[in-house]
Amino acid sequence: MERSLCFQRTLEDIEKEARNLLHDLRRREITAVQEYYLRDPLAGAFHPRLSDAQYIVARRYGYKSWQRLKERHGKM
Repeated sequence: MERSLCFQRTLEDIEKEARNLLHDLRRREITAVQEYYLRDPLAGAFHPRLSDAQYIVARRYGYKSWQRLKERHGKM
């Protein structure tokens, strides 16, 4: 399920969301791991990096990549 990217959210807030997700992934929180594979079914071995968490957060908001989310959010 996609989320709406609120105008009040700063890029810093979104980056923090990605770091928190990475923390949850590394702790093997079940909901985070499920989302990891749901959003990226081609993901291989489970060794999450920040770029993986950023990708998942971008997909949460309907963007194809972290870079696109950053570009688009910067124009809001």
